[in-house]
Amino acid sequence: MRKAMLFLVLAVGFWLVGGVSAGAVDNLKIEDWKGHSFTFMSLPDDKQVDGYGIFKVENAVRGFEGDVSVRIPYASHAGKKVLITEVVPFTAGYDLKEYMVYMTVEGSGEKLVARSMRGQVNHLVRTSDVENARKQFMGKTVYSKLRELSGAPSAGNKNPAAVSVGIGFPVVVVDVYPGIQVQDPIWLIVSVSGRKAILPMNYSWTNMPLMEWTNRPAWEDDLFMENPRVAFNWSPEMWRNIEAAHVVNGMFKEQVKLSWGEPTARQENGFVWIYGTKKLKFNGDVLISMEETEQ
Repeated sequence: MRKAMLFLVLAVGFWLVGGVSAGAVDNLKIEDWKGHSFTFMSLPDDKQVDGYGIFKVENAVRGFEGDVSVRIPYASHAGKKVLITEVVPFTAGYDLKEYMVYMTVEGSGEKLVARSMRGQVNHLVRTSDVENARKQFMGKTVYSKLRELSGAPSAGNKNPAAVSVGIGFPVVVVDVYPGIQVQDPIWLIVSVSGRKAILPMNYSWTNMPLMEWTNRPAWEDDLFMENPRVAFNWSPEMWRNIEAAHVVNGMFKEQVKLSWGEPTARQENGFVWIYGTKKLKFNGDVLISMEETEQ
């Protein structure tokens, strides 16, 4: 009975901290993208010369065959919006389904096409995700699930040092814009003790493989909306383990992820998590064993 009550308390705590009350997040499957707006993300400095892996329709065959010369240029497309006009499925081998995604650049009318991999299209973030992240987080104090954040570049410092924050450290969101990685396509620019840093996050499950979708908002993997040390009734010893990146039997899945991050693989319907050579087994949400495996 006590264990059942503990699960109930934790479930309610996750609901409150996760921010479900902020409104349901609109997750959009790739086959439903038609008619929706997406925005070109930034690229890392060393990738900008290569351009985007998206092509003019007339150059699509050459581009998909590996001709990098027909990639659309970064400088003229970064930050531009596109309207998805058609999504066409095709078989990609082993009965896997992928998609050709056709789009029109807003303003210029340029016709482009991209090809998905694992149900994702690189270099694009849903425009409404950026806008909704700005509405929800701008000016708010949030609590990072990372121990260290990249420093935000500025005009006088293109390569700022990383900023140590610690799990659950409060930061204030001062700006929001598209990031550089499809897994975390939005950057929250946060203020940390007078310095600006980047908290990468994903607002929804749109443009993510379906196997990674969960019932909670995608951004809960990256931050808390409330101070977790207040919202969760976890012991000081548990927080010391998390801060030291230790994993011990009896931890909940959320605590394991805070200590070690996302597993490299999940097995047996999510009851086994793999971290390199470590194999963690769960009974429901609780870690019951950890063993070393061969690579």
